[in-house]
Amino acid sequence: MPNRRFGFYLALPAILVLLVLLAIPALLTLFQSLFVVPDDGIGIGQFTDVDNYLFIFKNEIFWATCLRSIVFAAIFIIGSTLIGLAGALLLNEKFVGRLFLRGLLVLPWACPWLIVGIIWKWFLDGNIGLLNGVLMRLNLISSNQDFLSNPDTALVMTALAATWRQSCLVALLLLAGLQTMPRDIWDAASVDGAGIIQRFRHITLPWLRPALTVVTVLNVIYGLMQFDVIFAMTQGGPGSATTLLSYLIYRQFFIFTNFGVGSALAVALAVIALIGGLIAVKTLYRKIEV
Repeated sequence: MPNRRFGFYLALPAILVLLVLLAIPALLTLFQSLFVVPDDGIGIGQFTDVDNYLFIFKNEIFWATCLRSIVFAAIFIIGSTLIGLAGALLLNEKFVGRLFLRGLLVLPWACPWLIVGIIWKWFLDGNIGLLNGVLMRLNLISSNQDFLSNPDTALVMTALAATWRQSCLVALLLLAGLQTMPRDIWDAASVDGAGIIQRFRHITLPWLRPALTVVTVLNVIYGLMQFDVIFAMTQGGPGSATTLLSYLIYRQFFIFTNFGVGSALAVALAVIALIGGLIAVKTLYRKIEV
């Protein structure tokens, strides 16, 4: 018992910091969502009960934005997980230049989301973008395409930009998990006649399950709450083609100064992210037959 108390006392400063930085703002946002806050943001304003929530739930824009956010998050989660897993498996093998490639993984992840958005905006530019040049040289397109001005491609392109950065973090986390797996288990299964797919399914995946759970929860949070890449690349456009819930919250707060509705949207987004994270944990922690 004394050891447990000692550990608690050591963790107490960090817990207090988290309460100040996370819990208090969250409670204030929840409180503010129940009021019509003055335009200057000063004062409590008029109590509206759950009117702000009823307003957003009855608004078609909210549901369209929710669907758009889920599509973006799905591309982001699936893409970054699969690419990161493939990269981790590749970098876990022995070949010349492996350490150099592992070091390169840190570079995209070290870039702030906003910088990633700017880089990809240049990359996809309809006039000077590198992607257009490559596609034209391969005769896949006959003229320059402005991918970010096309409502049919803008959302996918912004999701790919975010996926590019996140897949590097996923690869690093999964590679760390692979490094802890005893090689003799894999070799013994190979001697017993198990193929590479069987070994991957019954040995590697179960071993990576804790790391995959962490990765998926992070991807759900980052995917649903992504703002910086959208702000840098499209600012929600063209039209509302890339307006996600996070960007809608920004508009309500800082453009329309509608703090009550913005707070209600923020609470709704947090609940959606929480549900998504719980589903991911429950799904990945189901018993896998080994």
